[in-house]
Amino acid sequence: MPEIAEVERARLRIHRQLLNHKIVHVETQPDALVFKDITPTIFSEKLLDRTLVDTKRWGKYFVLLFDKGPSMVAHFGMTGGIRFQHEEQPENWPPKFWKLLITFQDPYDKDKTIQFAFKDPRRLARLRLVEGKDPLLEDPIKKLGFDPVLSLPPPDIFNRLVLRRSVPVKALLLDQSFSAGVGNWVADEVLYQAKIHPAQYTNTLTMDELTALYEKLKFVCETAVKKEADESRFPEDWLMKYRWNKGKKTGQKLPNGVSLKFETVAGRTSAFAPSRQILRKSVLKKTIVKKSATQDISTEKIPTTKQDNRLKQKDEILGLRRSSRSLSKKQ
Repeated sequence: MPEIAEVERARLRIHRQLLNHKIVHVETQPDALVFKDITPTIFSEKLLDRTLVDTKRWGKYFVLLFDKGPSMVAHFGMTGGIRFQHEEQPENWPPKFWKLLITFQDPYDKDKTIQFAFKDPRRLARLRLVEGKDPLLEDPIKKLGFDPVLSLPPPDIFNRLVLRRSVPVKALLLDQSFSAGVGNWVADEVLYQAKIHPAQYTNTLTMDELTALYEKLKFVCETAVKKEADESRFPEDWLMKYRWNKGKKTGQKLPNGVSLKFETVAGRTSAFAPSRQILRKSVLKKTIVKKSATQDISTEKIPTTKQDNRLKQKDEILGLRRSSRSLSKKQ
């Protein structure tokens, strides 16, 4: 499933090749699942004659912003992806399982066009048109948590967000209302590097573990995005490079000799190293950080739903959940 880095790479490809290009032709497949809350015909009509002026990403969503009308908000689901005609062999165009084909006109050469495709074999992807000046502030993106690259909260607030929950830490990382963009391999990589067992409950994490979790979440996501999801450019000691096929190619061991193990945590297959990610037995009581930054973690009663809601509202007031800044970059 495409995660934060793969989605950012897709956004960058679109931004680099299609910025300031005008849509002169649109084709869609009649798919009521992929096209969310809109018919494919109306979807096509609303995109025609629009010019792409910017792109954004939040978590696993990427956004195309046009000079007028709604923005296009896309999610790859499990098997979605983008293609460009000029990068494919003629016999492979249009790609199998395409849902959307858009022809963009070059702003400097009216006779030159670029054809873009969105495809999805399993039909779990979603394509939406969203009104409003900033689609990051509208559904469905506004319901997501912080983006680890764009809006990672300060450590003290991050700690509170983690400790107020009582779930396996792997489950929390996968929760898109907590950390938007983190998927299975990113979560496993973060926990491996932080030396935390994926089944360790969040409210039992020590201050050292919270610090490691924060630092490794930041490092893994920023590195993966910077390398544009190119596995060959990832550090050689990353678990991600050896976790596939359940470690069969390496005898379920990493190059440094550390053995891997695979267990189902939070409904997902989790790869971890038992020798460095040790599951501690703990009394599962809610822990929070005291007001004084110099004090240790104390144990208190689990907050009620109303208390959780107040904390969420505070997060929104602080502006940690959402950012309207443009992701356009000088390429």
